Amino acid sequence: MLTPVPGPSRADISLPQMLARREARYASQQAMLARFGQTLVQLTLVNPGPIKDTAQARLVFDEGLQAVEQALKSAGQAVVTHEGAYFVTGPELLMVVAADAWAIKRSLVALEEQHPLGRLWDLDVLDLTGASVSRQQLGWPARRCLLCDKPAHACARSGQHALADLQCAIQEKLDAFRNSLSH
Repeated sequence: MLTPVPGPSRADISLPQMLARREARYASQQAMLARFGQTLVQLTLVNPGPIKDTAQARLVFDEGLQAVEQALKSAGQAVVTHEGAYFVTGPELLMVVAADAWAIKRSLVALEEQHPLGRLWDLDVLDLTGASVSRQQLGWPARRCLLCDKPAHACARSGQHALADLQCAIQEKLDAFRNSLSH
């Protein structure tokens, strides 16, 4: 499933490392689009801060992977193949899915909105040209900040909230999810 690696690194990540990983992910997207000619789903995490590879991040990611696979299966959207790994820059996965990009995005937006951990997943859908299908194209509002009702991208870009507050909100979501499993 995912590339096996040692346990979480818990290492601070630099901007050059993040940019290099983003370029490598883009190259993987382009290669998969060229090879399979199908819609791509990308799963990464909303994980602010300098440490991206933690046991918590892996747990949230693994739950996301299971939830995405189940949502696609329930919608009759077949996963052709996938590749991913727990990178020091954070876990990530690319899936090739034999279905219409807009239909897939509808399924995944519903999942993001309904699952207790959905706000912690970044689920992108790329059509056959590599263009991202946005929530707004489907009539959904932009994702909201973890701490306030403003669009998440605006708060992230402006540094509106303290990192500790964001990490606390993420931990609260994870704790609530774990508690729901034990009841």
